[in-house]
Parts: sequence; structure tokens; C-alpha cells
Amino acid sequence: MIKLSKKCFQSSFLLISIITTSLVIIGNDLSANEGVFVLGNDAFQLGRASSGIASPRSAYWCYMNPASMVELDKRLDVNWYVVKTDIEMQPRGILGNRFEDLDGDGLFNIASGGMIIPLETGTLGFGLYVPSGTGVDYQSSRNLLLKPFNADRRLFYQHARLVVAYAYKFDNDWSIGFGLHGSISRFKSDHITLNLLPTRGDFEWDDSLGAGFNVSIYKKWDKFAVGATYTSRHWTEKFDKYRDLLKYPLDQPQILNAGVAYDFTDKLTLSLDFKWLNWEGIPAYGRNLLDGGFNWVNQFCTKIGLEYRINEKTRIMSGFSHGNSPITEDHVFLAGLVPVLCEDHVTLGIARKITDNDEVSISGVLGLKNTMKDTGRGDLLSHLGKGTELSTGGFSVVLGYTHHF
Repeated sequence: MIKLSKKCFQSSFLLISIITTSLVIIGNDLSANEGVFVLGNDAFQLGRASSGIASPRSAYWCYMNPASMVELDKRLDVNWYVVKTDIEMQPRGILGNRFEDLDGDGLFNIASGGMIIPLETGTLGFGLYVPSGTGVDYQSSRNLLLKPFNADRRLFYQHARLVVAYAYKFDNDWSIGFGLHGSISRFKSDHITLNLLPTRGDFEWDDSLGAGFNVSIYKKWDKFAVGATYTSRHWTEKFDKYRDLLKYPLDQPQILNAGVAYDFTDKLTLSLDFKWLNWEGIPAYGRNLLDGGFNWVNQFCTKIGLEYRINEKTRIMSGFSHGNSPITEDHVFLAGLVPVLCEDHVTLGIARKITDNDEVSISGVLGLKNTMKDTGRGDLLSHLGKGTELSTGGFSVVLGYTHHF
């Protein structure tokens, strides 16, 4: 039986209030780093470049690797995430608006959080996170045909996911975990369609519900730990207002994430993760333009992180992440409204206990700028927008608060 104290109920109410607020304040300009996925939502995870599948540190691991929750105490983790994007587009070719260099810089804020509750048998975790989103708002159309209509310059996509997870540890110290995911997604755009007209969605918000799951394993020895998570395809409804633009629902891909962690000393821990995202298996992303897709390729990401515990109250974190962009140089013009080109990230963070039960943390993430130029050898828009250049980078800061029960 699950027994929750009054204090735990109060913390749960605080968490619900924060994540409900996040759905209201979420900004339009979401910065994506792994396709439409952001690098993370949590200060402990982002401080080590989103590594740590085998090194749990917060309630975010109920989403990242639910099996590893067995290592965590009863806790509440909330985070406030601020991202400043740096996006530039120089349209070229027959179709491109070559008279203007477009600036799509933006700023967004988002709150997220979760709780871990050890049970008499197993561990329960839950939270609400915003794992993905992307968006851009240029000052003018990227193509000459729609410039008189001031269209084909904006696209916003937001995806919030509720996670409920359970973990169980066997006598041999191996743990398994399982999570159920429900989601709500929002989309609006004035994107050009295959008939070279703006979408009939007319830049109005449309909503979509979705669901999926993940399963995971974890084991820790004296100094060494391993972990792995398989996340299913996340199935979603179609956006009805944008059927002329989106032939398929914007499902999210199956993901395989595996990693190791090693304690060099009592103070220093290394985490190393590998991640595969199957964009080619999602019709809306992996198929070619004429068949209703975005021509994306699969992503392979490597993340390495270090955590150094200065003393019982203070720890510092750093990391580096690299993953190929799902965009290729044959489809740069098409990617102008979903500019997910950033491939390398450098991170730094610090966490400090301010009381026996309370901890604050802050992490910064620098997305190194990446530039691509359209070869003109890809889809229809590539032929018409040959020579278009697109650059994406950015900087983000996440503030975290933890209460240990």
C-alpha cells in the first residue's frame, strides 16, 4: 500500500501547479537538438550533457530510465528552463527570397517536474516534461511566391508528456522499469504546401493527443553501472486543420538509449551514453517530400559527462554531446521552418544543498552553431531553393530545485 504524508500531498499539489503553469507559459520558440527533441528538461541531466542513463540523479529519470529510480530517495524535483535561440536563413535559388537575410532568434521559458516515491515493493515515479518542440518566426517569407501574403515564415510545435513509471529491483541487484506516457501536442504554421500555396491552417493552433511507453534495465556494482532504455514510437492524432500540409500524424520515433557510469573515486563520476533515434521509421519525418515527409535521417548521439563532488553539499558537472542532424544538405530549404541543425553541445552545472532537505542547481548549455547549404539535388523545394544557407545555435539555462523527504 502507498502511504503519502500530508507533506507529500502538499508537494504533489505544488508539482501539479507548476506543470499546469508550464502549459500556459510555454513559449513559441522551442529549440530542438535531437530532431524535435530538446536536449533535456533537468539541471542534473543537462549539467552532464544529458548523459547519465546509468547514473540517476533526479525524478527526471522516471522518463529517462525508470529502472534506475531504485537508487533514488523520496524527492520532488522542479525545473525552470530558459532557451535563447540563434537562427539565420539566407534563402536562394529560383524560389528563395534572396532579397532578405532572415533572422529567427527567439526566447522561451518552460517549467517541468516530477516526484519519486519508494514503495514497500518497488519505486514509483511520475512527472510532466516537455521533451520536444521546435519553432521559428522570421520577419518575412522565405520564398518569393508567398512574400505578398507574408506567409511561409512561421512554424511552432510543442509537445508535453505526462509520465507514470514503476521500477523493481531483483535479489541479484538488476532492476527493471516500465513507464506509460500520455501527451498533448500543439501545432501552428503558415508553411507552403505542395501546391505552392500557404496551408489552410492559417497559423491557428491545433491540438493532438498521443500515447507510448518505455521499458528499461539498470544495475550498479561497486564502482560501475550500466543502464538501457527502449522508448516506443509515440503514437499521436492527426492535426485536422493542417491536413493539406501534414499527410501523416506527427508521431515521435522509437528511441534506444544505453550507457555506462564509472566512479573513479568517491568524488568523481564519469557517464557515457549512446542514443539512436529512428526518424526514418516515422512517415511524417522519414518519407520524401512528395509522399508527405520531411526527408529526415536517423540520428546517432554520443554524450559524455563528469560530476565532481566537492563536498557533501556541493557538486559540479560538465559534459559534451554530439549527434548528427536529421537534416541533410539535400533538404536545407525545406528545413527552414524546422531548423534542427545544431549537432554539438557543451554544458556546465553546479548543485548546492542549502538545507538538509533542500537543494538548488543551475546548468548552462551552449549549442555550437552549425551551418548547411542546400545542394539543390534533393526534393522539389531543394531544386527551387538551391544555395539556401541555414544556421542554428543557441544557449540555454535551467534552474532546478529539489526537496528530499
